Amino acid sequence: MIDQGIHTSDRRKAERIWISLGGTIASVRRTGEIRFVHTAFPASLRANGRRQDVPAKLLTRINQLIRMNAANDD
Repeated sequence: MIDQGIHTSDRRKAERIWISLGGTIASVRRTGEIRFVHTAFPASLRANGRRQDVPAKLLTRINQLIRMNAANDD
């Protein structure tokens, strides 16, 4: 079990975690943004695709997904 949340500044690592938790990542055409979509959240999250840092909102959603999965485990 994970007792602590994920804290990272590496966007590639955050993207791998997002995909492993069932999310998808899509490019927004001609804007340089990327969209993080997951069925557990009604609204998608948009982030600047040119920056290499991780938005705080994305970390919050990743940690929420981890807590939801841990609560559903036996």
